[in-house]
Amino acid sequence: MNPSIEQSVLALMTEHLSVRPEQLEPDAQLVDQLYLDSLDLMDLLLTLNDAFDIELGVEDLVSINTVADVCRVVERHLAGSALREGEQP
Repeated sequence: MNPSIEQSVLALMTEHLSVRPEQLEPDAQLVDQLYLDSLDLMDLLLTLNDAFDIELGVEDLVSINTVADVCRVVERHLAGSALREGEQP
């Protein structure tokens, strides 16, 4: 995992979710431990989309259960965006 992406995601989560940084352990469960509901998760997705200029959607929520999952999904979308930008028409 890219450390700078992870740090950026964690900083956004800390600010957006009003949680303490120490709560954002990689294996922390978003729903069971951080007590996020579906609205919180959608809000987080929109915040990440704006911050990283990516297109996370509802289908991405299925694979997001932990803090580490959020970082992985963002990193995967950023890598996909970089590949698309590098393609020749």
